[in-house]
Amino acid sequence: MEKIRDAIENGNFEDAEILLQKYRKKNTDYDDVTAILDAGIGEYYGDRTRVWNAVRNGLLYNCYNYELYVMLGNYYLSENLYKSCLCYENALFYCDVSEDRDAILQLLRQLEDEYNVSLNRVTIVILSYNSLKFTKLCIESIRLTTPESAREIMVVDNASTDGSVEWLREQRDIHLLENIDNMGFPVGCNQGIYASASETDIFLLNSDTVLTANALFWLRMGLYDKEENGMAGSVSNYAKWQVADGVKKEKNLLAFGEKTNVPMKYACENRPSLIGFALLIKRKVIEQVGELDERFSPGNYEDDDYSLRVLLAGYHNVLVKNSFIIHYGNISFKNNSMDLTGISLRNRQMLNKKWGFNAEYYLSPRQELIQLIQGGEEEPLHILDIGCGCGALLGKAKSLYPRSEVYGIEIVPKVAEIASRMGEVLCGDIEKAELPWDEGYFDYITLGDVLEHLMNPEDVLKKLRRYLKDGGHIIVSMPNLKHFSVLLPLLQRDVFPYEDAGILDKTHVKLYTGTEIIKLILRSGYEIEIINAIGTIKPDEKEEAVIDMLVSLMDVPDKASFITYQYVLRAVKK
Repeated sequence: MEKIRDAIENGNFEDAEILLQKYRKKNTDYDDVTAILDAGIGEYYGDRTRVWNAVRNGLLYNCYNYELYVMLGNYYLSENLYKSCLCYENALFYCDVSEDRDAILQLLRQLEDEYNVSLNRVTIVILSYNSLKFTKLCIESIRLTTPESAREIMVVDNASTDGSVEWLREQRDIHLLENIDNMGFPVGCNQGIYASASETDIFLLNSDTVLTANALFWLRMGLYDKEENGMAGSVSNYAKWQVADGVKKEKNLLAFGEKTNVPMKYACENRPSLIGFALLIKRKVIEQVGELDERFSPGNYEDDDYSLRVLLAGYHNVLVKNSFIIHYGNISFKNNSMDLTGISLRNRQMLNKKWGFNAEYYLSPRQELIQLIQGGEEEPLHILDIGCGCGALLGKAKSLYPRSEVYGIEIVPKVAEIASRMGEVLCGDIEKAELPWDEGYFDYITLGDVLEHLMNPEDVLKKLRRYLKDGGHIIVSMPNLKHFSVLLPLLQRDVFPYEDAGILDKTHVKLYTGTEIIKLILRSGYEIEIINAIGTIKPDEKEEAVIDMLVSLMDVPDKASFITYQYVLRAVKK
């Protein structure tokens, strides 16, 4: 290794390359030192892919190596100076060699002097309410993982009685605001925003979180990845639609964070909404959009509301998949006997009234549909989502297949306006609309819970078939009329009530069993490849007994047909 380093320092890169390849044949382990040498040779030859891969693999081995962050900063000089600044700043945080610190500082000064590039510091706003143990963990994790020069910690205490205020007063690096009453989450966050320095970005962070190594660094990298990014959120172990891939199998979450918070080729995913446990917001977005809506106090759904406002202001909400933060979840509500269910219901209704549509329904991603799309990461797929809602599927598809082109059709004008931030969206009725695309254009057309709302679903399926490539696919989800929650009340009590949501949704025009769904797809000119049964409601003991009796009467016993709540299928154009 010393010979390789000497060769690089002397400019003998051809010799260094030969020596490195010989070394790697004998040593299969790829550590951070190997990565530095590999990236250095890659820099000389102008091989950006090699540099990036070397830095990524080196940080997977040791995510605290400051030299690798310097090399990553050099990598970004040609495409994003703000990200270069962030990398140099992170390198400085980990560097304990005085000469190297001076060199890194010089790089930062050069960016500021020559290109007028400087970073906003971050005000981390944390609400404290009778959760001292978790607040201590959260603040200590900030100190361990972020440079003090890059942030200020703003804690708003909502009249805690567990010793939180006394402890917080003793902390030299915390700006403390003390409320004499519990003002709730939105009000408290706004207080922190008002008290922050005007040039800082805002990081709204729940007190029941722990930052893993480099979590905030990569969140900032995601926020500044594109000019139009306005708000960024992290993945977690406890975050509904933002759970990190593979985290459920992990026991050591700190170690999981070290391996997750590294360079990722396509780290950012556009989302219609982000969960408010960890939200990083550009200062200019707050100046334009305003603060949180305090009507949602004490909390819940203010994050969905703010996300929608950010979109309508012309910015993107990005989920940063290489920023993992540990989240314990709802600690303040649990510790203080709040009626979380009642508060959630009230605020959900308020959100729907404010926006004029069922926000939760239109915001939800459809993972069961996305997972049926297949293609290489670099494949330029053409994807159309019928009934695209606020565009969650479009954002997810674009994240998984970055070279793809994503389109949507949505009948609700306000929802279509929001979805247009995710892709090219046509506002209209699929049964009536003239489609602007060439025939044979799409690789995939998805219809998530759409066909049951149409007067003539077979005609629509035949119409869409023309717009699929040969070998193109439709992906369909439809509810099952035969589900026991519908069938048993009908048999036992002669009840068949239409409701606001579910299988008997008031807006459903056609109702199908699994067998009839299959017939519909086949009649329309498709061949079914995959059909998945999804059950969200389990029968109780009495209901199961009735189901078993009905199964015994069938010519071909099929208990699953009573348990399946929804069918999701993929079919290919014949």
